[in-house]
Amino acid sequence: MPNWRIQAIPLGANFIMKEAITVGLDAGLQIWFPYLVFYIADGKRKILVDCGISEDWIVDGKAWGGFPAYGGTEYALREFEKAKVNLKEIEMVIYTHLHNDHTGCSHLLDHAVHIFQWDEWQELIDPLPSMKLRRDYNPGVIDVFQKMECRRIDGDLELLDGIEVYKTPGHTAGSMCIGVETTKGTYLLTGDTAHIYQNLFSQCSEITTLEGRKGKITPAPPLYGPFVPSSLVYDHYAWYKSMYRLRALCPSMEFVLPSHEPTIAGKTFPE
Repeated sequence: MPNWRIQAIPLGANFIMKEAITVGLDAGLQIWFPYLVFYIADGKRKILVDCGISEDWIVDGKAWGGFPAYGGTEYALREFEKAKVNLKEIEMVIYTHLHNDHTGCSHLLDHAVHIFQWDEWQELIDPLPSMKLRRDYNPGVIDVFQKMECRRIDGDLELLDGIEVYKTPGHTAGSMCIGVETTKGTYLLTGDTAHIYQNLFSQCSEITTLEGRKGKITPAPPLYGPFVPSSLVYDHYAWYKSMYRLRALCPSMEFVLPSHEPTIAGKTFPE
């Protein structure tokens, strides 16, 4: 059985209104949502899922939506050092998608193989006008990737023993989730298909902030069904299909690791 372990490392955070992440719920509640990356190792192989945000996308202390934020290369290097992660030992980087808050430190890993979906690359090089307005993608990362070893995959794939990727469009055309098999069970890294637990489990009633405080949040009314969309879903039909797939793959919240869930920041799985 594969013996992968997963560290959820926060490379900064964005102080966002929760209703932007869970549309229509908890209006007025503002929370620090982390930019999480996931370090996956089995004692021999070392992999990174996503790369945080670049300082180029934090202007005057603000990032997406004009909300306060922190992160960037120097911050990331300090956090990797604290987590005892040697970036030179990373052999593969897997991207849940290529938004600017998931590709920011790619330039630090020019020795690694970089994996993302074919459709995601197409969306990066030719984004929709709405994506340009929201500045979701970082055009500067195109040149970075073109100088590195990149593998554009199409659909589901077993990358390594115990690591599978599943294409889950909706947030973006080429979004994907990563299944990581451990001695305790298979964890699912959802990227931004589910930003936080409540996107995938609509009846969530509690969240733990980055400061470690537990707080109440509003379970979704029956109208929402099993899932709560964010304001960053570009294809709702594709997104709902992807969410049903995620629930089939991972029905228990215990094994779900969303990319902006503050509850899991800094933790290791299995514990």
